[in-house]
Amino acid sequence: MKRPQTGGCAAGFRVGLVPMLMGVLLAAHSLSGCSPDSAGAAGAAQDFRRAVAGGDPSTACSMLSPHTREEAAAESNCEDELPLLDLPADGAVLRTESYGRNAMVVFEDDTLFLSVSGTGWQVTGAGCLQRGESPYDCEVGG
Repeated sequence: MKRPQTGGCAAGFRVGLVPMLMGVLLAAHSLSGCSPDSAGAAGAAQDFRRAVAGGDPSTACSMLSPHTREEAAAESNCEDELPLLDLPADGAVLRTESYGRNAMVVFEDDTLFLSVSGTGWQVTGAGCLQRGESPYDCEVGG
């Protein structure tokens, strides 16, 4: 009488599955550690809006990415230009979406775009309105 084989494909599958799953879990864990959280982006967007609403253009300008700050200061300087723009300051966060090192924070009346740097989340687009299939139209950056 022949004994049933205990190895074979099914046993190999179970043994091979464990290391594979461990690798996937480790990769997911390491990626989640590198990827910034979307709650931080929402908080930075709200802080930016508070600075704009509170009449603190210096703080608001410091929260812009360097490139966006340069764009906002095209005519003179950021602190003088930012208050002249029609940037919404009220409204609740409807949703936050993060894409690697970038995020989009959608408020009731506009959308802000952010990117994370070594110093935290920075605003790359503010006062942005969706235009159907076209790209967003932003008061600052975009």
